[in-house]
Amino acid sequence: MMTLLLLLILGAASPAKIIAQESNFVISTRAGSSLLIQSQLKPIVINRLHSWELLLLSADGHPLTDAEINLVGGMPEHDHGLPTQPQVTAQSDPGHYLVEGIRFHMPGKWKILFSIESGAGPDSATLEFSL
Repeated sequence: MMTLLLLLILGAASPAKIIAQESNFVISTRAGSSLLIQSQLKPIVINRLHSWELLLLSADGHPLTDAEINLVGGMPEHDHGLPTQPQVTAQSDPGHYLVEGIRFHMPGKWKILFSIESGAGPDSATLEFSL
């Protein structure tokens, strides 16, 4: 089961070493749905391309299928975006989505914005954490 984390704040390490101890996140969307995020890279390290598995659940806990999910992110304190353009590349089981092409290139505070369009309507969520 994924650990409930809205904000992860961990001490910084050198750029080539382990950065985040946690690689699972659960966030609520503006409309009350849940987005469970599981990194395939455990733990998350800097400068390594990896993927995230997403599970999108409605407010009543049912998988939301055929959703269009886009994400953008960056480091607000440094005024720059992600060094890659992650994309949802597949939907496997109902509500399960694969995001490929994620890479973090430096330690610090990161913010990822998810825009979601599903049969339930438009929605969004924000993940903030530190590496």
